[in-house]
Amino acid sequence: MRLVTLAVAAVALAGCDKSISERAENDEITTVADDDPAMERAFAKARSTLDEFLSKAESPPAGTTAYAVKVALSDGDNTEYFWVADFTVDGDTMSGVLNNEPRTVKRYRMGERFSFPRSTVVDWTYLEPEIPRMHGNFTACALLVHEDPQEAAAFRKEYGLECDG
Repeated sequence: MRLVTLAVAAVALAGCDKSISERAENDEITTVADDDPAMERAFAKARSTLDEFLSKAESPPAGTTAYAVKVALSDGDNTEYFWVADFTVDGDTMSGVLNNEPRTVKRYRMGERFSFPRSTVVDWTYLEPEIPRMHGNFTACALLVHEDPQEAAAFRKEYGLECDG
């Protein structure tokens, strides 16, 4: 079983003294098995709704901001997942700015603009700050199932994140 590292703006890291929100603010990572059922469902949901998200990102409704996609990047045996902001789409190729500090995949740098296949997108997100509401970020929801239920609920409330089930 290969493990993957998720760098997320909203992520849980089991066994840590910090709150989930503190870990998210510090851009900390968590490692999960590549066959984690909750994460597999999150990836599938994000991919099945990606066209709708990209359409919305192309002409963002008033009051929405921070459109980003999460992509899988590999460096040898290591795979890490990164948020990519300021992205563009050209057919099956996308480009954007790496929005997390790499921890295990060292061939990329935070703030670097790079191109990637659309097929590497595993999540998406955008914000409605006035509500506040975070849309997408299905991978954060997948990580929250492994957290203390009260902490997970507080995190969802703080970020306006709606998770299935």
